Amino acid sequence: MKCSPRPIAIAFAAAMLAAPLAARPGPLPEALIEKAMAVWQVPGLAVAAISDGRTIAVRGFGRRNVERNLPVTRRTLFATGSITKSFTVLGLAILAEDGRLEWDTPITRLVPGFRMNGTALTNAVTLRHMLSHRTGMPRHDALWYLGAFDRAGLMQRLRFLEPAAPLGEIFAYNNLMFAAAGHVAGRLAGIPWETFTRRRILNPLGMTRARLSRAAFLAATDRAAAYFPGDDGRVRIDARDTDAIGPAAAVYADVTDMARYVRFHLGDGALAGRRLIDAATARMVRTPQAAIPDLSPFPEIGQVHYAMGFYTATYRGRRLVYHPGVIDGYGGMISFMPDDGIGAIVLSNLSGRNPVPRIVTYALYDRILGLEPLPWMARYRNRDAALGAAKPPAPPLEPSGPPPRPLTAYEGGYENPAYGRMEIGAGADGGLDGALHLVRFRLVRGEADTWLVAETAWPLRKGLRITFHFDGTETAARLATPLADGPTYRLRAGDIVFTRVP
Repeated sequence: MKCSPRPIAIAFAAAMLAAPLAARPGPLPEALIEKAMAVWQVPGLAVAAISDGRTIAVRGFGRRNVERNLPVTRRTLFATGSITKSFTVLGLAILAEDGRLEWDTPITRLVPGFRMNGTALTNAVTLRHMLSHRTGMPRHDALWYLGAFDRAGLMQRLRFLEPAAPLGEIFAYNNLMFAAAGHVAGRLAGIPWETFTRRRILNPLGMTRARLSRAAFLAATDRAAAYFPGDDGRVRIDARDTDAIGPAAAVYADVTDMARYVRFHLGDGALAGRRLIDAATARMVRTPQAAIPDLSPFPEIGQVHYAMGFYTATYRGRRLVYHPGVIDGYGGMISFMPDDGIGAIVLSNLSGRNPVPRIVTYALYDRILGLEPLPWMARYRNRDAALGAAKPPAPPLEPSGPPPRPLTAYEGGYENPAYGRMEIGAGADGGLDGALHLVRFRLVRGEADTWLVAETAWPLRKGLRITFHFDGTETAARLATPLADGPTYRLRAGDIVFTRVP
C-alpha cells in the first residue's frame, strides 16, 4: 500500500522532538547504508532527508579520515563536485531577474570579447547552450586537469578548441562550458564568481560553512579526506584543485547546509520566507532541455533529460530532479521530487566506482514514500560485475624492440595553441621522457613511430598513444595524441597536434 510522505514526515519530526538525539528514529535505511559502505569500501558518508519543507533526518556514517580515525559528523565538509553546476545556474537566474541577461542572447552581446572557435560559433552560442551541455564542444577536461591555467587562461584557450557537433543538437557534458558560464556571471556582476555566489546565494540561504576554493576547504578542521578504490584496496589521494573551473565543481559543503539548499529548491526558489528567484524561474531551470537516451539503466528510472544544472527523470513514476557530484576522492548526489515535496542529499569521500550515493538515495525514497523496497545493492553489484566482465584487460606495455630512429629524432619541444608546450627527451632503458607543464611521464615503444605512456600521470592515462610525424625530415615535425578523450566521453576531440618549435 502506498503512503503519502506528509504523515510520515510529521511522525518523524514529532519523534525527533520527543527523543534524545542519539535515539531519534528517522527514515534513513541505516542498515543498508552501513552494508553498502562496507561492500564498496566507502570510508565516510553523510545523508539528509527532506520532506514537507523540513529536514527530517540528518546523520554521518563512517570516517571522514581513516588514518586518524575521525568520524563523519553532520558538519563534515565534502567536495560536492558537479553539484556546483546548479549553484552557477541559480546565480545566472538571479542576474536574469536583475535584468542583466537573457538566456538566449548570444554571449558576445553580454560579454564583448568572448570568443570560441570561429566567428559563427562565437556569435551564436548562448548561456542556455552552455548550461544544458549543447554547445557541440568535446569535454577537454585534460586542459584544466593539467593545473597549468587559471580561469582567465582557460577562457583564452576556448578559441583554439574545435567543436565536434553542431551547436544545439547533441547533449555532451562539458565542464569548461560551465566554467565559461560562471566567468560570464562574474563579468556581468562585476565581481568574481566566488564573491557573487557567496553574497547572493550562500549567505541568503544560511549556508555559512560552505567553501568555494580548495585552500579554504583544506583549512577547515572538520573536512573529509579523499579516497579512491585502487587495485589493492582503498587508497588516500589528494583533493583535486578545481579553482580554475570553480563554477563547474568548486562548492565544498556539509550535509546540513546542503539540506537547506534542497529545501530551497523544493520551495521553488524560496527558503524560510526569503525568496531568491521567482517560482516560475525556479521551475524553468529544471525544465528538460536535452534528451539523454542511454542514462536509464533500470526500468524504474524513466527517460533522462538535462535541464540547466540538473538532470530530470522519473523514479517509480514520480518526477525526479537530481545531479551527481563526483570529483577525485568524493562522490555524492543531490535530488528532490518537486511534486511530492521530498528530497535527499548524500555525500561521501570515495570516487571511482562508487554507486552508494545512488543506492542510498533510491532506498531512502522507497522508505519515505512507503513503497516496496527494491534490491538496489544487488542490482549495482550485478551491474559492476557485468561492467567488469565487459572491460577488456589492459595490454601489457612492453618495449617492442629498438625504435626505428635514434632518440634524438624525437627529442625537442612541441606546442599546441590550447594545451601549451610538451617537452620530449631521451629517457632510461631506450625510452623517452616527457613533460606537459607540471605533468611528467615516461614513454615506451609502440609500433613504428608511436610511443605509449608507461604509467598513468593524470590526465595522461596509461597506454595513451603519442605518434610522431616526420614529413620526410630527420627530426619529428609534430606529434599527435588523443589526450583529451576519455573512454566514456560522448564527443571526441580526436588527436591533439603539437608542432615542433625551435
